[in-house]
Amino acid sequence: MKHLTTLATVSLLAVSSWAATLPSHSSAVPISGSLALPGYQAAACPTPAPAVDPKTRTWKHGDAEYKDFTAITSATDNTQKAQLAAAFVQKYPDSSYKNTALQIEMTAQAAVPSLQAQAVQTATEIMKSSSADASVLLPAYVIISYADPNLVQANDPDMAAKMATLLQASTCGQQLLAQQPAAAQTQYMPILVKAQGFAQMNTKDYAGAIATLTKAAQLKPTDPLPYYWMGVTKVTQAPPDYNTGIFDLAKASVLSPQTAAFKSYLTTVYTQYHGSADGLQDVITAATNNAAPPADFKVMSSVDVQNAAAQAAYQAQLEKLKNQLPPADSFAGIEARLKKPDMAADEWKTVKGVGYELDGLVTDVTAKTIDIAVGATDPSTPADVHVVLDQPLTKRPKVGDKVTVDGLAESFKPNPPDASGQFVLTMTKGSVKGYSPAGK
Repeated sequence: MKHLTTLATVSLLAVSSWAATLPSHSSAVPISGSLALPGYQAAACPTPAPAVDPKTRTWKHGDAEYKDFTAITSATDNTQKAQLAAAFVQKYPDSSYKNTALQIEMTAQAAVPSLQAQAVQTATEIMKSSSADASVLLPAYVIISYADPNLVQANDPDMAAKMATLLQASTCGQQLLAQQPAAAQTQYMPILVKAQGFAQMNTKDYAGAIATLTKAAQLKPTDPLPYYWMGVTKVTQAPPDYNTGIFDLAKASVLSPQTAAFKSYLTTVYTQYHGSADGLQDVITAATNNAAPPADFKVMSSVDVQNAAAQAAYQAQLEKLKNQLPPADSFAGIEARLKKPDMAADEWKTVKGVGYELDGLVTDVTAKTIDIAVGATDPSTPADVHVVLDQPLTKRPKVGDKVTVDGLAESFKPNPPDASGQFVLTMTKGSVKGYSPAGK
């Protein structure tokens, strides 16, 4: 009985701190591969076996079994501990301590980066054991959820099987964890939820992956992987969501600047979508200052960029044409310059007192004056030239008639110049071609 109590205590202590020995994530960041399993569902969760009272355990194989188990718990090197535990399970398959040995083996393997794949295999074996209770199953679920995303590659030939196991472990682990204390849920729930999202991404359940990974990011906002996998999912789905997907990739890069793969993939996706790296730093700044894309966040596609450039060029040309003045020796050119406050003074120096001959439609006529709209074809066009005749007319043109007048530039209005005002040039000593003055 002494042997039983002592070894049970030692073994429980050995596995109670299994999570503390887990190594940090490596720099490997697998992305969604070509697995064609949309909407794939994991197998049903196994029912945990009833918890075994340590006092009921016995050493079925006597002192040899006891000494072999003692060697496991006494080992300080994790590689050696894993080897001893594996040998124990192989030697004593019916041992009352088999699940405990498997758990120690799994924990030791998880603590050694090069043995993480073996840790997943051991955890999978525990999942399949009908004698595994909740205290053994939960660590197995968490270790699979933690390690598997690091191990799988995009074109892994065993992707389907690995994702099935991962999806089962992550979802079943969440069910068991919901019955554990709050502290345990805080520590392990982000791992399980994140792994579920990764499995959904790689089985092309994109909507499910986005929802799950969003929850994972909320559970642990400092973890870059949910953002990275969420970004990969959004730019991979059909149709892709490049706007928020690129933001999520940038968020992952901000949270883990030392992970070159994050920045590399972000740059590749952004450049291909936007057409260049211009503006990428603005995206990174937005991701640095916000947990989610701001309301006005927008990544322009290369087509958007081209269209915006074409529109800007068109508007610039319109503005250029708008500001381009007619020839200086034309009436339209004289009018345009006299209406501009910054040009009127110099223009008037060259115009005042100069004689001009102009064609236009008559808008008003008296014996001594005539008003015309230069170059107009519509009789309702306002007059822009007022001519004071040198001599009265005996015969007058009618309103709407096309005439040719001449005279000397005397004044103009509005003065001071107003680009929006109705321009009128007054000429003196004028005459109307074809209409004789009085007495002639």
